[in-house]
Amino acid sequence: MVQKRVISAGGVIFWKSESNILVCIVKRKGKNVWILPRGRVEMNENMEDTVVREVKEETGIVARVIRKLGVIKYNYYSPYDRLFYDKEVHFYLLKITKQERFIPNDEIQDMKWVTVQDALQILSYEKEKEILLKAVKYIS
Repeated sequence: MVQKRVISAGGVIFWKSESNILVCIVKRKGKNVWILPRGRVEMNENMEDTVVREVKEETGIVARVIRKLGVIKYNYYSPYDRLFYDKEVHFYLLKITKQERFIPNDEIQDMKWVTVQDALQILSYEKEKEILLKAVKYIS
C-alpha cells in the first residue's frame, strides 16, 4: 500500500464585534463539507507563511498569526490518484487585519462568518471543532 504524506497549515480566523466573536469557515467545492481554511505547505515556506497565504487565497482575508493551536492527523484514500494519504494539518489562531472580496475558486465555493456556536454546529469534522474550542480560550 502506497502512502503519501501531506503537510498543511490551517487557521481559525476571528473577528470580535461588540456582542460576538465571529469565525470564518469555508465550504469545499463540490462537497457538502464545511471546514476551517487550510492548504498545503509549499517549497521553502514555513507553517505560519503557509497559513497566511492559504487563508488569503481561500477567503480573501488578510490575517496575522497569534499563536499555534495544535495539529490534527488523519488518513484518507483518494479515488482520483488511488493513493492513501497520511495528512497532518497544523492549526493557528489568526486575527483578521483586512477583508478583501471573496472569490470562489477551484477548492472553495463559499465562505462565511459565523458565531462560534454556529461554527460548532456547521463544521463537518469533530477534530476541527476541538481546535475551534481551543482557540476560543485565547480569544475571550
